[in-house]
Amino acid sequence: MKGAYKVNIKNNRNSYTFELRRNITILRGESGRGKTTLFEMISDYNRFGKNSGVSVSCDKDIIALAGNDWEEVINKNPGTIIVIDEDSQFIRSEEFAKVVRGSDNYFLLITRNYLAQLPISVDEIYELSGAKNKKLKKVYREVDRMFNNPSSRYLPFVPEIIITEDARSGYQFFKAITDKIGIKCISADGKSNIYKVINRYPDKNVVVIADGAAFGAEIADIVEQQTLRPRKLAIFLPESFEWLIIKSGVIKKIDTNKIDHPEQYADSTLYMSWEQYFTDLLIETTKESDYMQYNKSHLADYYIQEKNIAEITKIAKGIKFQ
Repeated sequence: MKGAYKVNIKNNRNSYTFELRRNITILRGESGRGKTTLFEMISDYNRFGKNSGVSVSCDKDIIALAGNDWEEVINKNPGTIIVIDEDSQFIRSEEFAKVVRGSDNYFLLITRNYLAQLPISVDEIYELSGAKNKKLKKVYREVDRMFNNPSSRYLPFVPEIIITEDARSGYQFFKAITDKIGIKCISADGKSNIYKVINRYPDKNVVVIADGAAFGAEIADIVEQQTLRPRKLAIFLPESFEWLIIKSGVIKKIDTNKIDHPEQYADSTLYMSWEQYFTDLLIETTKESDYMQYNKSHLADYYIQEKNIAEITKIAKGIKFQ
């Protein structure tokens, strides 16, 4: 399943309007905000149709899913939007993650928990806004992919330490920069370790660089740290390092529509996250080149040439490398 889908659900008391663009969207927030009401309205419509008093407008069918037969329901309803309430314990299981992987469905998960087993985008975590006419509002604000920086007056941010989520191509790129300017670049050896690594440097200007397309389960803890030291911690979350390269234009022959509208190309049966989509796009585009061929484990010298470093880092507008 791919594409963007506008959804309008209403009865004589409430209306909900939102758009889904990825295979996984999170709706969170405190009790009493209308999350469960949304689920119940969809469930009533599934059972009683127009006699429920609920109207549903969307180009795809929408199913409110609960019960022990959840896996069977998902498998029997490809090409649908599946809405699951937080009372369904199975959404926290590895079994559910396995079913989501390769599924021809979009999922709207109503939960206050962060689901570490799923690659959730920081851009697709929402809460409800509005009283009777409700919309989905992003929880995490973003300015040039610098997430939840309290104010743009703290940007550009001058780091003393850069933390990347792993030691692969992104780390190799930023390590090439830090070696030249005399600051540290550290791999956290996994995004779940970033919080621990940040706390080793309480008095340093730290910038975290990670794949925003799959950082949703970790962002709450990092943003909490940021509120404690807003001048000392910045969070730069491009969709992925591959997105950063593609967006910079150092690879000339990629259709810009594939960059600007990935929802039209990132089929959920192939890609569990847009990070995987952009990685495949870059690998496929450069596979015939001797000097540009992209490898996630070992970065080709082409990408750390001075002119290409300059172009790629332009996308990181909120960071000043000096």
